[in-house]
Amino acid sequence: MRLTANGKSATAPFEVKIDPRVTTSEGDLEKQFKLEMDVRDQLNRVYDSVNQIQDVREQLDGLKKRLVTGASTKSLFDGVRALDAKLIAVRDPLINFKISASEDSLAYAPGIDAKLAFLAMAVAGFADSAPTASQYQEFDKLKKQTDESLARWDQVRNADIASFQKLAAEQNVHSIFVPDVRSERVRGGGEE
Repeated sequence: MRLTANGKSATAPFEVKIDPRVTTSEGDLEKQFKLEMDVRDQLNRVYDSVNQIQDVREQLDGLKKRLVTGASTKSLFDGVRALDAKLIAVRDPLINFKISASEDSLAYAPGIDAKLAFLAMAVAGFADSAPTASQYQEFDKLKKQTDESLARWDQVRNADIASFQKLAAEQNVHSIFVPDVRSERVRGGGEE
């Protein structure tokens, strides 16, 4: 380790050891860490997709504001409304935007993101131990729900957005695009 203060540096070797009060085996701690990382990866998938969906929704809103209401743009307005409804239908199981305070979770069902976050707290927050069978089962259930929701997002992105882009192009209107998740993470400073 190297420490620098007031222009002077000192270097000393050190070894990181587990707290001697922790009696959990290294294997159990590795299982706990692995499940925590798996939960984190699912949360990243959820949030990356929700960010893409919200970006597309903002583009649709901007497009609506730029269009002049008239008979020639009616089909485009209808397309915006239909696509936005599909985007909301995909987004809402992933994250519940109605929840903005802890009390709201009493009135509104949590989305997959909140359930994954609660699972992460249960796995890591209370004990140094291997995850329980029920925690693994909950993770498998939430991963399946995430996979199903993101498959619907892929379908909307590949079919419905593509159809809307074609409709917009036919009317000589600059359309929308789905931002690349990877570039968003890099711009945002997150890890890949």
